Amino acid sequence: AGALVSFVFLTYRFLEPIAEFTEVIDQTQTAVAGLHRVLSVLDMAITPTEPEQPVVLPAGQLDITISKVDYAYPTRLGELFDSDERGGVLVLRGIDIHIPAGQQIAMVGATGSGKTTLGRLIARFADPTAGVISVGGVPLGNVGRADLRSRLVVVSQEPFLFDDTIACNVAFAREGATAADVQQIVDDLDVADWVATLSDGLDTRVGERGGQLSAGERQLVALLRAGLADPDVLILDEATSSVDALTEVRIARALDHLAASRTTIAIAHRLSTAARADRVLVLADGVLVEDGHHDVLVDAGGVYAGLYDAWVESTSIQR
Repeated sequence: AGALVSFVFLTYRFLEPIAEFTEVIDQTQTAVAGLHRVLSVLDMAITPTEPEQPVVLPAGQLDITISKVDYAYPTRLGELFDSDERGGVLVLRGIDIHIPAGQQIAMVGATGSGKTTLGRLIARFADPTAGVISVGGVPLGNVGRADLRSRLVVVSQEPFLFDDTIACNVAFAREGATAADVQQIVDDLDVADWVATLSDGLDTRVGERGGQLSAGERQLVALLRAGLADPDVLILDEATSSVDALTEVRIARALDHLAASRTTIAIAHRLSTAARADRVLVLADGVLVEDGHHDVLVDAGGVYAGLYDAWVESTSIQR
């Protein structure tokens, strides 16, 4: 019996390090794969490229000119679709638009029509496959990245918030911003009533990625951040479809204050935004099909009129 117990004990002591060694090998392989992934991200080139001799944007309000713009996402399935010479699927074709300085634009269209892609091109998150986009008369390819980001701000559907207070997340928009600056923009955008409902006011922590706030409240923080940045061009990819009625009113009120005296492009999901805009651009299948004021387009009975009627019907059913 003693020999048997000793044999089992020694066998266990011999096999235990081998099992640990195999686990270490498995973890090492996982760590090496993760390291390669991190290094590949760090080595990734920053695009679009910085111009060698950047041109400074003119002072004051900025107009936007989009001239014969095409855009294609690269894909191996390009040969199955209407594609450019590089094999990418064309999602925008022949877009020609001039937006005067200070005008408020709403871009509408069905899902997949290309409105978000066009907004990304105007912000120069990517360069067009063909054509030129100019801001203030300067082609975007000639504008320095820092200059463009200081004059043009994008408020996306999913704003990124840091695990900090609301005040710190808003102050992130401008280096050296003080608590008084943050409070001033709260007053300017008329959202003080919302701040008053928070447990700690502007010192309320938002949690990781803003998880302790609702979707509408995260959007309000993003609008405050954009207001503090004080851009000349504002691109809004609004996200009011999943917020309650009171928050939607607050967001709409803040948007009205924020868009005043700025060149504003709102990618509109709720057509109430389009109804308030100076001008509506309607995209369908990557092509600009209608351009005009809300009332004119509704009376014309075209694509926009169909979208608006469907939206009105859906909202009346929800009520």
